[in-house]
Amino acid sequence: MRKIDLYIGIIILLLGVSGNTNAQDMLSKKQEKIVTISAFTARGDLDKLKPELVAGLEAGLTVNEIKEVLVHLYAYSGFPRSLRGLQTFMSVLDERKTAGISDNWGREASPITDTRDKYERGKDILSELQGIIPPEGRATAGYAGFSPEIETFLKEHLFADIFERDVLTYAQREMVTVSVIASLGGLEPMLNSHMNLSLNVGITPQQLQQMINIIEVNISKENADAANVVLNELLQSKGLSIDTELTEMVNGVKVVKVSFPNRFYNNVVGNLCFPPNYDANKEYSAIVIGHPFGGVKEQTSGLHALKMAELGYITLAFDATHYGESGGYPRYIESPEARVEDFSAAVDFLSNHQNVDANRIGVVGICGGGGYSVSAAQIDHRIKAVATISMYDMGRARRQGLGDVLTYEQRMKTLDDIGEQRTKEFAGQAKKDIVAIPTQLSENDTENTREFFDYYRTPRGGHPNSTASYSFTSLAPMMNFFPFVQIETISPRPLLFIVGERAVSAYFSEDAYSRAAEPKELFVIPNASHVDLYDKPEYQAISLLKLDSFFKQYLK
Repeated sequence: MRKIDLYIGIIILLLGVSGNTNAQDMLSKKQEKIVTISAFTARGDLDKLKPELVAGLEAGLTVNEIKEVLVHLYAYSGFPRSLRGLQTFMSVLDERKTAGISDNWGREASPITDTRDKYERGKDILSELQGIIPPEGRATAGYAGFSPEIETFLKEHLFADIFERDVLTYAQREMVTVSVIASLGGLEPMLNSHMNLSLNVGITPQQLQQMINIIEVNISKENADAANVVLNELLQSKGLSIDTELTEMVNGVKVVKVSFPNRFYNNVVGNLCFPPNYDANKEYSAIVIGHPFGGVKEQTSGLHALKMAELGYITLAFDATHYGESGGYPRYIESPEARVEDFSAAVDFLSNHQNVDANRIGVVGICGGGGYSVSAAQIDHRIKAVATISMYDMGRARRQGLGDVLTYEQRMKTLDDIGEQRTKEFAGQAKKDIVAIPTQLSENDTENTREFFDYYRTPRGGHPNSTASYSFTSLAPMMNFFPFVQIETISPRPLLFIVGERAVSAYFSEDAYSRAAEPKELFVIPNASHVDLYDKPEYQAISLLKLDSFFKQYLK
């Protein structure tokens, strides 16, 4: 057994005895190998690198993922280290091929179709990693003012050319970066910056600590000690510690930030909630909860995740691809295919959690998330029960308008405008976004608009990550989304549609209910509007009780 494997085994055993760390906070075997491969390559220790490359392949890393690790790290340790690592990997693959071993090459990077200026693309990606709104114009302070050339290289090459490649997720790239910088030593300010980015993309303090432990065993105690100082100072500045696991406790519910890739290799970030008196030796039913169109996990989906966890379920509320803390570039792209895929990716994650019974996973979709959840259940049989709250059929709403008021001619005009905008954006013009909810009300706004404003534009439900914006060109794929075409194929798995009696969107659920096969139920809450069901206690007291009885009946 290699030294690192023995060390990790001891650490896991000790943590398991202490009960302070959950399995989802531990590095996976694939992640461990990303750390060791990065560290040994950065140090130029090819004798130790070679067996770790083999171990990485055996742990499930694809050839292209390892290649991407070795290419990525050149930006931090130089071409000579990267090229020697690639040459060593080539010899490993040749030896395995001679021995009759066929390795999985995996997917290659998707073509880059964004034709905007690379500096702007790189700036946007860095801002996404930082969790901030990108500033206007070019940076001129600090090193950027002293050396504009290095600022250009940084944005155009590092964050556009390299980070934009989707073979690795942002979280995996930050693992590579932190491992390289910690292994080289003497770069503490840069290490602080990338540890902070790591937390932003869903890497937990425990995982950062484990990465440092791996550096201590394989590189040096001196480097690990310096990295520990950086990590502890960073966590203190955020009011966190290793013991807090990037979690918070809410009414006895532990909330842990997690991340996982979807089928498009975008990083999906979510909040995983554990019930009070959680027993790490038990298996639980689990619920995936998808947020409304334009929302994020810190709003109604996160509230429902907390409330359902209080009732005894493991729950996962996630940010959809292109929104919130999840990956996906450009931002604010509303892609029905990606939104549906995110539900299955969440099921992937929960199905591999040691405390989730993979045969007892349900979903709850709220508003636009409701239509996406129904669509996901049609093609993912691991979803055993589906519930929606104030469901919106985003396809019908974009084709026909709310209340089916748009004419065929209006729809055709919109499609013509979308085509014209796509032509402009391909030529390098700025992306056009739509603000779905006004920032200020006028006397002409409808009651429906006022209801959404009262939630999204006030402290009641507003959140900085929820801009209520989406790209204009997203209207076309949304128009082409028909979530109920095969809804009858969900049977014999059950469907529950919860709607407010006064909701202007109620006809979406009524239509879905009429098309669905048994078992199905349309549950109407008296006097409630569409947004009332997002968070108002008097209505949640009814809807949560119904959700609990539904899932307890069908997630047996």
